[in-house]
Amino acid sequence: MDLLDALLLVLVGFVVGAYAAAIGAGGGFLITPLLLLRYPTALPVEVTAASLTVVALSAGVSSGVAAVGRRIDYGVTALLAVSTVPTALVGAALTDLVPRTLFSLGIAALLLALAVYLTVRPRSLFVTPVRRGWRREFTEGADTYVYTVPVARAVVGAAAAAFVSALSGIGGGPFHVPVATRIARIPHRLAVPSVQMTILTLSVVVVAYHLAMGHVGPPMQDVPWLGVGIVAGNPVGQWLNRRLGEGPLTRALAAGLLLISLRTAWGAL
Repeated sequence: MDLLDALLLVLVGFVVGAYAAAIGAGGGFLITPLLLLRYPTALPVEVTAASLTVVALSAGVSSGVAAVGRRIDYGVTALLAVSTVPTALVGAALTDLVPRTLFSLGIAALLLALAVYLTVRPRSLFVTPVRRGWRREFTEGADTYVYTVPVARAVVGAAAAAFVSALSGIGGGPFHVPVATRIARIPHRLAVPSVQMTILTLSVVVVAYHLAMGHVGPPMQDVPWLGVGIVAGNPVGQWLNRRLGEGPLTRALAAGLLLISLRTAWGAL
């Protein structure tokens, strides 16, 4: 890899890191299509292993920042994170069975469907609160959040998102954020750091599986350069997250999903 290529990867990592930190994702939905384009002969498991390694780094930095800022409801976060482990491992195991073309088209279809949904429903506003669930009260600075989590639905939603995330190698922020806000009914301000820690748990587990199975290929050489950019871009994303509300952030997520889905489908055909 020459110097120009490495610098371009750092720049891409910076943009991905800022964008992912702002919307509450790990950036895998951007990294996976990039690696599919850069390595047209790489196996899906090799792309997934490299992408989720980058995601683990991105989510780890964001989780650390949120922990320092005391923005994490650890009880709810633990519930979501633990729910992801079994189905994430199943998804990771099935990746090796999926042909590359089907793998690419499947990712494109998933991202497109989610982009449409989030464009129609950019905010998770609930007219009727759930009557039964785990009542939570969390204070962040001068703000106090009181909300009720329907545990069974939250667990099922997180588990399903983890399966799709591990299978596709995209970390799952685009899936986990809607699950956290629309199914688990966590306020968006608290949902983002909870999702980051959930993604961190999922990514570490799945990457460990792929490394144990020897799924290391050429895409892994991009990880250090992308990682440097992601770490540098994270503070910018954290600033954007504080400045923008749920609606603008969700619309930004939907726009990114739409563009990446179309580009991924085009590359697979």
